[in-house]
Amino acid sequence: MQASSAPRVINDIVYAPVSSWEKHHLDIYHPSSAKHNRSLIVFVHGGAWRTGDKSGFVDLAKNLAESTGDTVAVLSYTLSIAAVKDDPTSVPPRAQHPKHVQDVALALGYLYTHASDPDVSGYNPKHIYLVGHSAGGQITGLLGLRPDLYLEPVEAQLGLPHGTLHSAIRGIVGVEGIYNVDRLLKVWPSYRDFVVQGFGEHPDALIHGSPDQQEVPLVSANGVKFALPHYAIIQSNQDELVDAAQASDYYAYLQTVSPRKDVELEFGDWGTHDDMLQTAQFTKTITKYIQRWSNS
Repeated sequence: MQASSAPRVINDIVYAPVSSWEKHHLDIYHPSSAKHNRSLIVFVHGGAWRTGDKSGFVDLAKNLAESTGDTVAVLSYTLSIAAVKDDPTSVPPRAQHPKHVQDVALALGYLYTHASDPDVSGYNPKHIYLVGHSAGGQITGLLGLRPDLYLEPVEAQLGLPHGTLHSAIRGIVGVEGIYNVDRLLKVWPSYRDFVVQGFGEHPDALIHGSPDQQEVPLVSANGVKFALPHYAIIQSNQDELVDAAQASDYYAYLQTVSPRKDVELEFGDWGTHDDMLQTAQFTKTITKYIQRWSNS
């Protein structure tokens, strides 16, 4: 009996120094097919900035790798864990926003500079696509909109020319994302605990951490002109945790940022907030956008 092919998986790659409170590991999934010039899809999980781990998305990563024929990276980032049980104010500031975004920026730097390593190799580091779910949509949004704050420091650390990492991001898919943290809290007051855990209690932190509140510099201090990557926002009609206005309002905001008309908004009947990630329709939808952008 012939064994079926499956993605080749490399687990627990350390993308930045680890400590007792920092999560800096990622897994790589190479597709079984020998596609030429593969892109890299980076999946950023949600979990309200306080839960979640790369180990919870094995099937998702395998499905995406086989459907797209591209390499998939799934990473863990530092979570905002309360030091005292049931006390959201006890999270150390070092583990709050913008730490989550900074960690993912470090992971992108690692994936860009280590693309030729024997285990990691097999993808084109200049063709990166970000897929962020829920809180991961907030993270990927800030990476796409504010390279000056999050990517350029990593470029400087690695000795890369300014703009290298942002130009490598060819497209972003926000999946049931949180794009305005302040408005989320007003619509869902019961979310206060995890918002305080992730951002602290100062109102300015919610604005600083909201993608649709960013004043995007057209030219960075280093002279790099801003260009928004291809962008798609997808939202399930059955999402019970994030309201649809997060998606529609963010879509309207992105249209003011990008002079090009390559920002897309798609609603579908894909199930509840977490269940949609396991559906065949989710895999097909992500594949559709990445293949379209790869051919543009």
